[in-house]
Amino acid sequence: MMTAIVAATAAVTVLVSTGLDRSTSGSDQVISAPDTTTSTSSSTTSTTGLSSAATQVSGSVSAVVVDGAVLDPRELATPITVTAERGFGNGGRITGVTVEGTPATIEWDAGRPFVLSSGGALVLDPLRLELVPEGLRVQLSGAVHTVRPGTYHLDTPVAVGTSGVAAARESVVFEAADGATFEGRGDASLVLSGEEARRVLGPGEVHLEGTLELVEESGSREVTKLDAGEGPFELTLTPVPGGGWTVEGLLGGALTAT
Repeated sequence: MMTAIVAATAAVTVLVSTGLDRSTSGSDQVISAPDTTTSTSSSTTSTTGLSSAATQVSGSVSAVVVDGAVLDPRELATPITVTAERGFGNGGRITGVTVEGTPATIEWDAGRPFVLSSGGALVLDPLRLELVPEGLRVQLSGAVHTVRPGTYHLDTPVAVGTSGVAAARESVVFEAADGATFEGRGDASLVLSGEEARRVLGPGEVHLEGTLELVEESGSREVTKLDAGEGPFELTLTPVPGGGWTVEGLLGGALTAT
């Protein structure tokens, strides 16, 4: 059987972020790796919210779905490419920026990729992450991600609105100030390539399929499918040379496994 370990660190690249810097945003949900522990009468609880009773998981995975995933680190530097199918309300919006010195809102109606070719970085809000053949896809809709201050080049046809008037542009250069955001709509998403390990933190829900070993207080067992209910987690997903992914980490939610 594989030896279950808790991944300590992993290089991570991430995407767009929502107002995680606000008190009601995803930054309140971000948990750091456990450095210290606090004793309780029945168990030991780490600074991540995971107790010593948390289930350890390791093995190879063929399917991964994580809801509420916080990428660690959360920032994704440019260049960044977001895709969405044309129509069905898909696309995205950038606010809190200026274009040629004038406050502006940028609207993207999908179809063609949304390409930030240069600039600063996006900081992602908690999101849905799925394993796909190209890597790890992160869903950007349903959240407001932070655009770091800086000058950005957007090489995509968009509508730029200033003073209530919107004009079509084939590309645009904009300045992002503090508070600038990107909000995805519909199926707007991006793929983190399968070239480096990715660490994700909870709280949230986790679904894994593959050849997995679980280590619990009662002992260890091998399973092929598991679901962890809402709760804290720390997972590191690592690409395997030649194809495939492995997982290592801790799960704090109620488990169903077969």
